[in-house]
Amino acid sequence: MQSRERRQVKTEIRFAGVGGQGNILAGEWLALAAHNMGMQAVQSPTYTAQVRGGPTSVDVLIDDHEIVFPRLVAIDFFCCLAQEGWNVFSRKLKPDSTVVIAPDLVRRVGEGPQMIYPVPIITITRQLIGRMVYTSAVALGSCCCLMPQLIPRDVMIRTMEENAPAGTVENNLKAFEAGWEATANTQPRPRNDIAREYEEALKQESHA
Repeated sequence: MQSRERRQVKTEIRFAGVGGQGNILAGEWLALAAHNMGMQAVQSPTYTAQVRGGPTSVDVLIDDHEIVFPRLVAIDFFCCLAQEGWNVFSRKLKPDSTVVIAPDLVRRVGEGPQMIYPVPIITITRQLIGRMVYTSAVALGSCCCLMPQLIPRDVMIRTMEENAPAGTVENNLKAFEAGWEATANTQPRPRNDIAREYEEALKQESHA
């Protein structure tokens, strides 16, 4: 069991995107890793009527104490892989939330005080593995890289080794490491700068 000194008490995490991107699995494995460390964890998926291609999210609440109210109220970590997911699920961000977006798919973020890591998670999955089912592992690599005090790298790897379907462990671990490395090499950007660039791009398109 990992030392409690490495943990944060009550951490709220949300993975969002569209159906078929693997967000739900990322939440399941993160909650399992927390359980393996002796913490309380609940994960709550949200689907829209359009399951595949429609906005989806999974919320993960992790705490050292019993979780009485299993709903997110102030998100600590938010990973979003589609504009539709951002439009629906980006509420409840804290001013200092850690935010990751797929920059080629999430462009309209609006103004806010957060710093955003533009990590091309979908592109990494497509180029490295070629199957989108491994997007969840890339996203988990990003999450664990930015929040190592919550779920240490070795715990997440062991959880994936124990729970990945037969024949997929190697690719899942490869995807996890790729997500970690890409995030470690990404500089965060002010959310306001990304919002301003989008508005400027719209103006240029309108005058083209």
